[in-house]
Amino acid sequence: MITKLAKAKDNWFFKILSAAVAVSFISLFGVSGYINSASQNQTIIKVGKKKISQSEFNYHLQKEINSLKNFTTDDFELTDEIRSALIENVLKQLVNDSVLDQAMLKYSIYFPKAFIQQIIFRQPEFQNPANGQFHPELFKRYLSAAGLSEQDYVSNIQRTLARKMMITDLVQTFAVPSVLSKAIHKMDNQRKSFKYTIVSPNNIKIERQITDDELQQYFEDFSETFLIPETRDAQVIFIPNELILQKYATNDALARDYFTQHKPELDQPEKREIEQLVFMDKDTAQKAFDAVQQGDTFDVVAKNFKAENSDTPTLGLVAQDELAEDLAEPVFAMPSGEVQLLPVADTWQVVRVKKIVPAKEAIFDEVKSQILEHLANENLYDALREARATIDDAVNGGKSIAEVAEMMGVVPFEIKGIREDELVSKVPEYAKDLAASLDFNEMIYSYGNQEITTAEEFDNGIALAQITHINDAHMPEMGAVKDKIIDLWLIQEKNALAKEVADNIATDMEDGSDIAIAAKARDLEAFRSQPISRHESFAGLSAAEISELFVADKDAVKVFELQDNTFVIATPFETVNYDDALNKDSLADVQQRAQQSIFADMARAAEDSYAQDFKIKIDYQKAGFNE
Repeated sequence: MITKLAKAKDNWFFKILSAAVAVSFISLFGVSGYINSASQNQTIIKVGKKKISQSEFNYHLQKEINSLKNFTTDDFELTDEIRSALIENVLKQLVNDSVLDQAMLKYSIYFPKAFIQQIIFRQPEFQNPANGQFHPELFKRYLSAAGLSEQDYVSNIQRTLARKMMITDLVQTFAVPSVLSKAIHKMDNQRKSFKYTIVSPNNIKIERQITDDELQQYFEDFSETFLIPETRDAQVIFIPNELILQKYATNDALARDYFTQHKPELDQPEKREIEQLVFMDKDTAQKAFDAVQQGDTFDVVAKNFKAENSDTPTLGLVAQDELAEDLAEPVFAMPSGEVQLLPVADTWQVVRVKKIVPAKEAIFDEVKSQILEHLANENLYDALREARATIDDAVNGGKSIAEVAEMMGVVPFEIKGIREDELVSKVPEYAKDLAASLDFNEMIYSYGNQEITTAEEFDNGIALAQITHINDAHMPEMGAVKDKIIDLWLIQEKNALAKEVADNIATDMEDGSDIAIAAKARDLEAFRSQPISRHESFAGLSAAEISELFVADKDAVKVFELQDNTFVIATPFETVNYDDALNKDSLADVQQRAQQSIFADMARAAEDSYAQDFKIKIDYQKAGFNE
């Protein structure tokens, strides 16, 4: 494996060095790590010389918890079981990453900075739709949304490349032998038929009536089922964000003040459309430069001399501060149409200024909408805080909810029958936030009768409410829910009898009775399935249940309970081995499925082999496991 790795490494370095390109990039590797005090924390994981601190582990664990919460409902509860599973997942990921990092150091696997830059620059999600060029702001927004630093993202790319070189490319060289493919095909193509009968609660007849004692007992035992929950009525006002912004953040006076203070930033700088060819060696770059000087277009030269950016030999229309300094200064000093050969970072670049767009001073009326949008984005938090403070001060000063509504320019509305655990439904369209989650319900249930809540923020506005009436939770009279009790009793009785019948049939079969006789004794019919493969099913059985039947002995009796409390009692009947010859397409399909499974196993084995090079220690107690 190590010999193979060394060869792969050599090939990759050749490819990397020939493909790497240094394009301008703002502060790659320029952000410090997210854990500054890691060396001061206790170590939870140690892989070789690499240590993972308590704070770094907690950081990754909290990210997993936050991610899980984002995909669940508001009433999500982080149980001990879920937390333990998350801890285990984080430990595994950190150990795997650490093993990979240490293996990269041991085998001197390195990816040049220019190569990493090029990968990031070519990702569509970070490119400006207007010109297809890398947009630093889009990259920063992505990092912020994902909770990553630049170094985090770069490390992820390096590990992905290393994993491909050290693991994926190695295991993918394995070819599945045709004899193995044929054996898998034979196993897949084997078919079995089964005898079975079905016991459904729906077909169970209850001969007796519920007794008064059972009626009372069910009423008491299932009281939560019949409890009429508390409901509340409330007078509500909702102030949309648009109205708050107009009142506190985005009027014409504020826009003009912003224009006066930030005019230099609003002025449009000079921009230039730059044609560019990137090469790793000077000789090829010189030949490309000469070809351009002789009249060849950048597109033609890029393909003829295999430039690193041959697909897009242009930077588009850019400002000076969008380029790296060693490229920006000479390019913005060149006259239009001039061609130069420039050393830039680790590359040689042929550049030409195709067009110059002069700088332009900003005019208020032309940038007003842009300023208002900026103020809305920047000042929404402050505007919401000011609006909430104004509303709360008014309420504390004795104003009624109707007076507050008039003060904020909205109309109050009433919501009746609000339950604590059920989304409200009848709200005005502009206040639909209140029906989107249980946050509104929680606000209503945090105050007493006739009290006015504090102003609370929602996604698209601020809400305020006064509780006008509380209907306490209470039990109904038993007679009012008698029919529901009887329905519940019938379900329980039928389910219990269905299980009893299924168990009795299984017992008879285990004692030597044929399934048809055992079923007929209970007025049921026995069936025989068609010969099926292990990937097919009958009688609603799951894939796991079919697999269990396929490996069962010939006279084995299996009882399966389906989700609707229906029971399937089954036993193997007949095995059919088809001798289907594999054609070329079928063989390829079997080999592909086998490869996917084998590759996964081999990849895990490769990871384990690298891990054996290092001493690994994990402090499970500090990680959060009690045992």
